[in-house]
Amino acid sequence: MKHLDNLPGDLIREILARLPVRLLLQLRIVCRSWNSLISSPEFANHHLHRSTLIQPPPLLCWKEAGRRGDIMHCSSQSLILYRQHQPTAFELYPADGIVIQGSCNGLLCLSQGFPFETLTLFNPSTRSVSPSVPFGCSHECGDDVFCGFGYDILHDQYKFVMSCSASSLITYSKVRSGAIVFTFGANPSWKTINPPVFPYDFVGTRNGIFVSGTLNWLVYHPTIDYFELEWFVLTFDLKTESFGRLCLPITRTRSDVIHMPRLQLHNNRLSVCYRTPNMRIICTLWIMKEYGVKESWIKLFEIPCVGMISPCVSVYISEDHHLLGLDESYRKFLVYNLRQNKLVSQVSHGYHTITIFLCHESLVSPSRYSPSTHALLGNCTQLSIRHKLGCI
Repeated sequence: MKHLDNLPGDLIREILARLPVRLLLQLRIVCRSWNSLISSPEFANHHLHRSTLIQPPPLLCWKEAGRRGDIMHCSSQSLILYRQHQPTAFELYPADGIVIQGSCNGLLCLSQGFPFETLTLFNPSTRSVSPSVPFGCSHECGDDVFCGFGYDILHDQYKFVMSCSASSLITYSKVRSGAIVFTFGANPSWKTINPPVFPYDFVGTRNGIFVSGTLNWLVYHPTIDYFELEWFVLTFDLKTESFGRLCLPITRTRSDVIHMPRLQLHNNRLSVCYRTPNMRIICTLWIMKEYGVKESWIKLFEIPCVGMISPCVSVYISEDHHLLGLDESYRKFLVYNLRQNKLVSQVSHGYHTITIFLCHESLVSPSRYSPSTHALLGNCTQLSIRHKLGCI
């Protein structure tokens, strides 16, 4: 420590910002100044910014649809490098009824009850959990609910957006008049805003993908014949709290594209995967280099039909150009080498239906964006986690 005392504070800050979260949690006990630095919101944001630029391998988080039990997680690196699938439970209590609704800046947004009785923020890296906030969404929406979780950088706020694609059928709920925007914070707020003014129906997951301060869903025009479907991206700007739409590189079914495309996130950029009828090419992945600019869509790669029976959903692309995919038909994780055009491994996961959420490690504290536990204890059941590694 004598040598460290001679180092400038800014240099120590930069050195610590390059370390993984698990090590930083241990280094808090070195001295009071380090504990104060590592625990500060400013350092958490600085560390998050560096992690976003470097893009370390994310954690894969999921909860099997329709099943009781804990939220599971495993390392993307272990699947790619070691071809091992060793899922671990987070052991949130109570576990039943918990559903992952979104991932952003290392935080998972969890809901309990159907469709959303309470909302909770959880940081898998620090194992810290926020107090649960009552939400109270109407049951009338049923399976027509869509939602998303993201960060408004302008106001330093995390927001949860929820609406109903069949809102015209709702009789008494506040969803009837529009979408609901819930803002996490010491004084949480609910706001009803105008819904999209154009018709749409959903393709794939109804959980919005967060990118560049927006939430994004893949939808299509529901009144057109199936073979003339028009696909587009339904967007929600978290700063202006307004809906919009983006064009896709391929907007309709055609001879070289079959089935519905899948919207995804790769390297903090919006991407879309198209399945093809071509026996040689199983799917193509496009990426939007500059968010919101239609002309910036580029075809990133094509996956040949090499050792694959059915199309896969791409989950993550590593720096060394390995694609981690999910084969939904045969319940397997696939690792594909994009440079060598070779299927490297297939690892069975055994789950019936899962939606993978990528969670990058961070020090962001859920409690910083939540009301006090004391203020909410009388309103709803609070989540806790066993064997915490520490709370920030």
